[in-house]
Parts: sequence; structure tokens; C-alpha cells
Amino acid sequence: MSRQAVVLERVRMDLVGRSTIFAVDLQITDGEWLLLVGPSGSGKSLILELAAGLVTPDEGRVLLFGKSWADGSEDQRTALRLQVGTALQRPGLLSNMTLFNNVALPLRYHRSALTNRDIEETVNNHLDRLGLLSAKDRFPAEATAGELRRAAIARAMVMDPRLLLLDDPAEGLDVDMTGRLCRYLEEVRAGRPLAIMMTLRCWSPLGEGADRVVALRDGHIVMDGSPSALREAADAEIKRYLT
Repeated sequence: MSRQAVVLERVRMDLVGRSTIFAVDLQITDGEWLLLVGPSGSGKSLILELAAGLVTPDEGRVLLFGKSWADGSEDQRTALRLQVGTALQRPGLLSNMTLFNNVALPLRYHRSALTNRDIEETVNNHLDRLGLLSAKDRFPAEATAGELRRAAIARAMVMDPRLLLLDDPAEGLDVDMTGRLCRYLEEVRAGRPLAIMMTLRCWSPLGEGADRVVALRDGHIVMDGSPSALREAADAEIKRYLT
């Protein structure tokens, strides 16, 4: 039986500044790539924040690999958090560290047994595959928006998470870098199970890697199926996110 990576079970929340209620039941299987699409304010980013444990639902519960963010000790929640790589809208890189050191930080903090050489090899591998090796000594203020986005993804991936949460990763990337990110994610998934939950605010080739698409509108899931099925059945508003 397939194991569920993420379960949002009867989750309900007020959408700030909106008259509608966010009400979602959603599951993603271990190793599945799920694409979330829909208009601004529909709840796409909120789903990622719930999965990351950054937001607590008013009702319902959120499970990651069968464990609830609301249960257990802080050490147990930390162990769960280490299985999740998160790159949200704001890259969140530390301004006083180079891109290399930003990506290396989780390893230095959580993998103290690694040597400096191990850390350097691991970080450089991720930076190289994402086209960032030549920019590794830049500070965030010296980097482009696309470089910051890719550095945040490298930092999210450096701990080999089981779940990757990406909020509009195509933003700031040109065609070449988008293709490079696509290949990077495909290579990782070819080598080990990696569940991905990703939002897109407009169509991107990144969406072609998805196994499944969930379309949202006003805090509710309005369609859920394969990319090809949604392209056939979606209305004009949803279809423009898919083609």
C-alpha cells in the first residue's frame, strides 16, 4: 500500500480579508509530484505553509508521513521538520552569509559529524547542478532574483528531504535555468523517493514534471487529476495555468 507523505484532513481556516473559508481535504503519496494551481488568494501557498508546519489550522489536522505537527515533543517536531525542504516566496537567505554558506548552514547545524570537506563537496554538488557554482561566493544583496531562488532550493534540498515544498519556483528564472531546475528535480527523483508539492502562478515547463494537478478557487479544491485530464476538462480560468 502506498504511504501518504502529506494528509490535510478536514482542514478549515478563515482566509484573512476574505469572506470565504479555506476548506480542504488533500493527500499526496510518498514520491508523488503534486502541482497546485489557481487564482491569487485561492489557498495554494497556504497548503504549503500547512504542510511545512508554519501554520496551524483552525480545524482538522495535518499529517506528514503519518505524524501530526500538533503532536509530540519539540525534538520530535524537529526530526519531522528535517524531512521537509521548503523554498517559499521569500528565499529567506541570511544577508551576512554567501550563497555557499547559506546552503551549507543546515548541514553544519544538523550534521555535525560531517567534515568541512564533506560539506563543501555536498554543497558544491547542489550548486553546480543548479547553475550556481560561479555565484557561490556572492552575498544575497549581490545575487539576482533567480540566483536567490535557486540558492533557496539548494538549501532546501541539501539535507536530502523526503518532501520538497516549492512556492512558484519558476519566478525569476529564464528558460535555460528553468530547464536546469527541471532536470535537477528529475535526477533527484530518479535516484530516490521525493514527494514534491509545488505552486505555479502562471504556466511553466516545470509543471510538465507533475504527476497530478490540484486546482483551487476561493479556498476550495475544484479539480484534482492528471495534467492531461485537467487540460481537457478545466474551464478557461484554470486551463491557462496548464498550457
